[in-house]
Amino acid sequence: MSSFLFVVFLLIIPILWSKLSNLQRQVHELKSEVERLQSGSSVDANRFAINASSVQNASSFSSSSTSTDSFPQSGFDINTELDQELLAMVRGGNKIQAIKKLREARSLSLKEAKDYVEALDR
Repeated sequence: MSSFLFVVFLLIIPILWSKLSNLQRQVHELKSEVERLQSGSSVDANRFAINASSVQNASSFSSSSTSTDSFPQSGFDINTELDQELLAMVRGGNKIQAIKKLREARSLSLKEAKDYVEALDR
């Protein structure tokens, strides 16, 4: 009886070992994916910070007009569909919906999205 248990034990060890190595590989892949996503979101946040500062700089140079021509072509590109849609929403009195839409589209915090939408309207 004990030899039978020993044989079963010897058969179970490789199976468990392969399962463990498979789980370790999956954990490593998940860690890599999390790091990639974190670095990607920081890139998006940095890009937003650059774009928002460009809008603020551009608004100081523009006249009282808020047309899209007042933004420089080299800095912040207001001609994207999302930015035009957000600007139309804000001008139509739907600032909160514009902020929500921007947060969903670019995964921004509430403050970042609010600042961005307010900068668009300047």
